[in-house]
Amino acid sequence: MTRPPSDTTPLAAYVCTDEGADVARTAVERSGGDDSALRGGGLSGAARLCSGAPIAQTLLTEMGNIPVDMACDCVTELRATGAEVIVLGRADDIGTYRALRQAGALEYFAFPVTADEILAIQRRPPANDVTAPASRRPCIAVTGSNGGVGASLLARNLAVHAANPRGANMRTALIDADLRFGAQALDLDQDHTPGFIDALRSPDRVDATFLSATMASLGPQLSLYSHHIRLTQDVAMLEEGLPGLISVLQSEFAATVLDMPRGTLLRDSALLQALDTLVMVVPGGYGGVNAAARMIQTLREDAPDLRILPVLSDLRRDAGLTARDMGRSIGLDIAATLPRCDKAVLQAHRTAGTLIDAAPRSPYARAVRDLWSMIGPAPAQEPSARASLLKRMFG
Repeated sequence: MTRPPSDTTPLAAYVCTDEGADVARTAVERSGGDDSALRGGGLSGAARLCSGAPIAQTLLTEMGNIPVDMACDCVTELRATGAEVIVLGRADDIGTYRALRQAGALEYFAFPVTADEILAIQRRPPANDVTAPASRRPCIAVTGSNGGVGASLLARNLAVHAANPRGANMRTALIDADLRFGAQALDLDQDHTPGFIDALRSPDRVDATFLSATMASLGPQLSLYSHHIRLTQDVAMLEEGLPGLISVLQSEFAATVLDMPRGTLLRDSALLQALDTLVMVVPGGYGGVNAAARMIQTLREDAPDLRILPVLSDLRRDAGLTARDMGRSIGLDIAATLPRCDKAVLQAHRTAGTLIDAAPRSPYARAVRDLWSMIGPAPAQEPSARASLLKRMFG
């Protein structure tokens, strides 16, 4: 059973070999711990037992024989508990190092490693450290270059990951900006939120109390606005309220994710100025590439500083163009690929849930987490001086 970290428990270890146990025992003893902080099971065992508070401030874990992608998932799960994670392993390639660091590991060491090297690692500034840089509050819009490419699916999963305690752990607003045909409320089996329309009409009158009363709660940290207007209503007039509403949302939520119709984006340059990042989902076909290139050109004219991340969607195969070819054609590198996963998508839709919850270890869920790492708050700066794998490889 796990117990919360304390000042007397700075380091605990989960190992799976004699070599790992020897170096971990020395590191634990020198940090003031005893044999009770030394456990078996390695990295995967630590992840299986990570419910609740971690047993120490820093977990020293041995990777063992599990694949790198599984090791990354385990690191992400452990980081969600608040613990720092140091990984030991046999692989000495830069790909393994980068993958584990991107997943949240404080450091990765390839054997042989000494206790001195492990103990020299400095911890990241804690969340309540006044010297830590203030985290920004990202506002992300997700749109498709074409219809039916999975943009709404991606927006929903990004928002759930952002709000999940095992993900980014941020209070998040999911906004369905398709006022005529948006399906976020329907897909999540939620009632529509008519207060959304009132908020768009008078964003200057929206406050925390109004948001709490009118948004649908999807969990402790995730709220939703999604509502259909009549097809004869003036959608453009309501969309003019989006920039003002976004400003209010950013003051109340740590992250805002908008499921944004491409027509809405192209109608209002003020809306573009309110966004931090635009994720554009593009199918691997000629029509998708053409539409994406035209959109990017127009968006660059209206908002040259807007960060645009093109994402290749394999949910619709089309011509099967590669990410490299597509990047050359649209003038921007493809940031991520959303793999086809019919079974997981079907399960998520049937249960009115999300794919990242229904299949958290699926390639699609991994792609969502990787994409968030590019658009979420910047991680704390890495310590400048440490004996790491990079130092060994490059001197």
